[in-house]
This record gives sequence, structure tokens and C-alpha cells, in this order.
Amino acid sequence: MNFRGYDGCIYNLIHVKFNEDMKRDGFFYYNLQYPSFYNFNNTYFNVNPNVLNNINDTIKSDAYTFKNGLLEEYNESSQNTNYTVRSSYNVTFNKNHILSSKLSLMALDGTSIAEYSQINNYNIDLLTGDTILLKDIFNHGVDYMKIITEYVSYKIFQNKEWYYKDVFIDIPQDQAFYLTDSGIVVYFELAQIAPIEFGIPKFKIPFAKFKSYINPRFYCDAQNIYSSPVRKSKLYK
Repeated sequence: MNFRGYDGCIYNLIHVKFNEDMKRDGFFYYNLQYPSFYNFNNTYFNVNPNVLNNINDTIKSDAYTFKNGLLEEYNESSQNTNYTVRSSYNVTFNKNHILSSKLSLMALDGTSIAEYSQINNYNIDLLTGDTILLKDIFNHGVDYMKIITEYVSYKIFQNKEWYYKDVFIDIPQDQAFYLTDSGIVVYFELAQIAPIEFGIPKFKIPFAKFKSYINPRFYCDAQNIYSSPVRKSKLYK
């Protein structure tokens, strides 16, 4: 399907199932929340089940790998203090056969400051099953790394006191990000460019501000949602 020159947005008709697993074992407590994605029946488009299964398996594995690693670390330390591991998720973009979701992972050792905090992102082209990269979001030939680097550097300059002194930003091709309706959110690791108390630094690259550089397939907002004629005919039979 070619989205070039297309100014509408089609919602993906996939079901998002909420999963939760929680348990307390002595002083160690975990509460894992993560999504699973499934096709609805009788829709105008079904995602290849193998694509959805791969996404589901990856997200679930990431949540439990995080928990199991910290549980092993906790047991080896022979601590007798409360320790909590949590995961939560958001589906941040779900249109035009593109899925973007993030899994937030956190560990607390009884204080209000996270000992571990990270975000895993899942940016998937549902037509192919391929991972979406930053270069895919921009039109061909756009120096997207320069655009993002300069914008993030500018936002840091506006609030220099929040970040490490003389922090230098150089956006790589594999920069971590997730998609939202209004823009690309690039983010950094805990304590990478700012003190740990700051949390995970995030910067939104607004689609509206850089519209001429963005592949129209990714620029979706509430003003240009498109209802498929095929879907309408099924709904109103």
C-alpha cells in the first residue's frame, strides 16, 4: 500500500489485551503489566499472525527477563529490604499499519528514586513485520540525524540546568525512540545526559513543526483520521 501523498489516517483494527502478573516472595515484589496484540475477525485488514506473535513474544520476554535478572541479583545480595520491580506499557501509535508501543521497566529498592529505569520500544510495520527505523519516518534524502540532533540540542540549551554541564548530543542511526500521533519521542538512558533524579530524558520532535520532512504515512492526528469505505459498509449493513 502506497501512502505517498496520502493525508489521511486509518486506525489499525487490532485488539490490545492487558496482561498482568504479580507476586510477593519475601521482601521481593513484582507487578508486570504488558500487552498482547491480536486480530479482530471480519475486518478489512488482518495482520499476519506470525508478525503479531513475534511482537507478543518479544514484549513478554523483555518484561520477564528484566524481572528474573533483578530477582537473581537480589537473591545473590542476601538483602532483607523491600525491593519492587514493575513494568507498564503504552500503545503510543496505532495507525496506517504502523504500531508503536513502549514498555516501561523500573526497580525500586525501598526509596522513591528508581535503582533501575528503562524504556523498551517496539516500532513495527504491520505490513512487513519489519522494525521501523528513524530514517523510515522521514522523506528520502532528508538529513534526519542532523534535524533531530539540532532540535534536541536546542531544547537542552533552553534548560541547561537540568542536564550535565557541557553535555554533547550526537544522535546515532539506532537512537531509541517511539512514535506518537503528534511526533517522534527520542529518549536517553537513565543518567546518560542528566542526573538520575531527572528520570529518563525525553524529547518530542513535533510532526507539525517538521511536516515537510516527514513521510505522510506517519503524520497522523485527530484532524485527518480517515474511515475506510470498506469498513463503513460492514459496520452499517
